Amino acid sequence: MNEFGKKILRLRTEKNPGTKEAGHAVAIPQSRYSELEKGIRIPTEGQIERLENFYNVTDGQLSALLKTKQ
Repeated sequence: MNEFGKKILRLRTEKNPGTKEAGHAVAIPQSRYSELEKGIRIPTEGQIERLENFYNVTDGQLSALLKTKQ
C-alpha cells in the first residue's frame, strides 16, 4: 500500500462509508476504488479532485502524496 492508498483508507474509515459508497460518490467502480486504496492503481487527476471534494481535504493534498516516494 502506498501513502495515497493509506490516506484515502484512513479518510474513508473516518467518514465511514463502504468502498461501494465511496466509489459511487466519486464516480468510480467499487473495484477501482479498492485498487486505489491498495496502491494497485494510480488515480487520474479527475479522480483525485473528486476524492478531495468528497473527503473535504485541501486541494492538492492527495495529489502531493503521489509525488512523494512511495
